[in-house]
Amino acid sequence: MESLRGILNFARVAELGSFAKAARELGISAVAVSQNISRLEKGLGVRLLARSTRQLTLTAEGQAFLEQCRAPLAELDKACRQARDDTQTPRGRVRVTAVSPVAYLYLVPTLPLFFARYPDIDVDLELSEDANPLIGRRYDVGIRVGALQDAAFVARPLGPLRLLMVASPAYIAAHGAPRTLDELAQHKLLVAHFSDREQPTPFMVQSRATPEAPALPRMLPTTGAMAGRLVSNDYRALLAACEAGLGIAQLPQPTALAGLREGRLKLLMPQFILNGLQLFVHYPSRQQLPARVRAWVDFVIEQFGGHPDLSVDATQWTA
Repeated sequence: MESLRGILNFARVAELGSFAKAARELGISAVAVSQNISRLEKGLGVRLLARSTRQLTLTAEGQAFLEQCRAPLAELDKACRQARDDTQTPRGRVRVTAVSPVAYLYLVPTLPLFFARYPDIDVDLELSEDANPLIGRRYDVGIRVGALQDAAFVARPLGPLRLLMVASPAYIAAHGAPRTLDELAQHKLLVAHFSDREQPTPFMVQSRATPEAPALPRMLPTTGAMAGRLVSNDYRALLAACEAGLGIAQLPQPTALAGLREGRLKLLMPQFILNGLQLFVHYPSRQQLPARVRAWVDFVIEQFGGHPDLSVDATQWTA
């Protein structure tokens, strides 16, 4: 750092021909400029400037050193200007990871509007339910279920994410609608299994609160029938299988909503709807976010934050 400071001071003095002018431009005293250059000369073991009371000239070594420094200093100045521009001008590539139900239904359809608004921003979008760390994978923004317990990230809520147990009318007509958890265990289940987990994701239920007992979520065992007739790492595949009458699935409300509204699905066991999950958008907790990241975060919150699909009462479609 000392060498770099001295090089910068030397280059400005050489270009301006004056310690005083260089000091004013650099925002330090002329004495400090002189001392920085003296330390540089001592470190290099060569005299760069010939000083007198009336004149300041470059030595032959100083002239050669200045020529060698010009290109790297220009690149350094360019990098500094680019870094400043990144916090002010929305451009460049933003790397995003998002849970697939949100991405398919609410993010991808709004991309034309985003690109029209920010023509100089490109987006890398990974769809994943894995709870992978954002920093380790170098993501700029993540949309995940639950807040990250990491002080390096800000977590802003987007809304609740309910999990609904659903089946097609054809399946219900053939096999009946379970009313209890014991009855559910006798049915054909369609189960999610994501790559960051050793076991399939169990159905999660939440009983209604009573004065004696709070409404706490619990996982059902992944044994026997509960292990799943069909296991998939993609909610769209589980949705398609469920609508085809292959079994009962537990799906995020946004994924199931169109099927419920259009009659392809029916809600089962509304008393066990899991209500405690929340969607968050995460981004680094830096004071100066790159403008491209700030633009994406603000756009997501504007377009999706508090979306009515997240809070609509699905019990109106109960079987």
